[in-house]
Amino acid sequence: MEYEKTRTRHVEYMAGLLPEYIDRLSWSRAKIEEEQRNALRSLLNHAKTNSEWHSKRLDNIDPSTATKEDIVKIPPMSKKDLMENWDSVVTDKRAELRNANSHLSKIKSDAYFLDDYHAIISGGSSGVRGIFLYDQHGWAVSYINLIRGFSKYLKLGDKTSAKPMVSISAFVAAHATSALAQTFSSSLVEIRHIPVILPIDDIVKELNSIKPDLIHCFPNILSSLCEKARLGELAIDPKAFWCTSEPLLPGDRNITEKTWNASVMNTWSASELNGGTFPCSFGEGVHISEDVCVIEAINSDGSPTPAGSKSDKIYITNLFNHVMPLIRYEITDEFEFQANQCKCGSHYQKIKDVCGRSDDLFVYNNNVIVHPLNFYSPLFQASVVLEFMVCQTKNGAQIDVVITDDYDLKGLEKTIESNLLRTGVLNPDVCIKRVDKINRSDTGKLKRFIPLKQ
Repeated sequence: MEYEKTRTRHVEYMAGLLPEYIDRLSWSRAKIEEEQRNALRSLLNHAKTNSEWHSKRLDNIDPSTATKEDIVKIPPMSKKDLMENWDSVVTDKRAELRNANSHLSKIKSDAYFLDDYHAIISGGSSGVRGIFLYDQHGWAVSYINLIRGFSKYLKLGDKTSAKPMVSISAFVAAHATSALAQTFSSSLVEIRHIPVILPIDDIVKELNSIKPDLIHCFPNILSSLCEKARLGELAIDPKAFWCTSEPLLPGDRNITEKTWNASVMNTWSASELNGGTFPCSFGEGVHISEDVCVIEAINSDGSPTPAGSKSDKIYITNLFNHVMPLIRYEITDEFEFQANQCKCGSHYQKIKDVCGRSDDLFVYNNNVIVHPLNFYSPLFQASVVLEFMVCQTKNGAQIDVVITDDYDLKGLEKTIESNLLRTGVLNPDVCIKRVDKINRSDTGKLKRFIPLKQ
């Protein structure tokens, strides 16, 4: 099977890189800055030479001498810039957006695009559909970035067999969390995937069967797991929880730590920058993976945000993925940089826990809890959908969509209704309406999931 042969080679490649990237976490500040500078110059040179769109942006930049301070001369790029210029942004001319969309619309499980690339879908905090392409190296480093901060729980580099890690996350292979787990699950790190859209009782049953030491999940499921443990229905003894993708609220952290006496660790990541941070051993807050990225905290007027103040947005530069150079790419997440070196001893920049993105859970009659991915996945699987807003109704949802072409919205309604029925919503009713525009807040943000007022 060609996929399995390619995947096996990819796992071996990732495993060869892993020890070095784990060692990097103990680097000195000077070593971190040296690696970041060298990686930045390599990225800028590759983008300027091979990307038609970037060559114009980087006209006034000399990649051979560029530093982090120099890239402020480069205008920021948005998801709109990327999607409108996708074919001229990527550095492999075989890669075209129409083919990537076609690939993503068909896959049911992890699959390679153009032999050894990975394409993923994201809506992110903006609510605008994005397609992101990773080369073989970038995809491997994405996975390493995500797991290296948990090496003691995964027993990386230890011949002792670790228990499987459980990932309660997206179930569609077009999403980064699911696709990365499928690509790299192996004897090195065995990952058992539990779709977060399953009813909570089914998730509990799976966890009781696996009994993992490390659980990766969205933060907004923690309170439900704690309640099941309190009722005696969830009998596990995890050592740590790893939260991603959504804000980790202090209350969820506290109740989880008290329930299991386990570490609850947070990370910030994005489809544009998988593994952009790693957890701090002191609990709250995360460290930026500066050896593989540059992150700038930015105010609404485009000026740098000083340490100790919360930014309105960030600009990210992904240093490890050359097939789709993202240089000063805007994400509307709020970062607050710490002024001094962290007490944990790490020389990587520390930030407070990020609370800039939140997809609310919908709660229906009989306390049926529905995760946003029940809506999110089918909507972004349809390549014509640019934006959406989901408003909860008594037995389902009213969904406004901005689409680029005619589409079988009735079929999409049935798909989402099936998801709701599977989670326990009785007689689900979903209505999708095509609109020209979805109104945003004054800050430009879009709240995509609007719960029904109880």
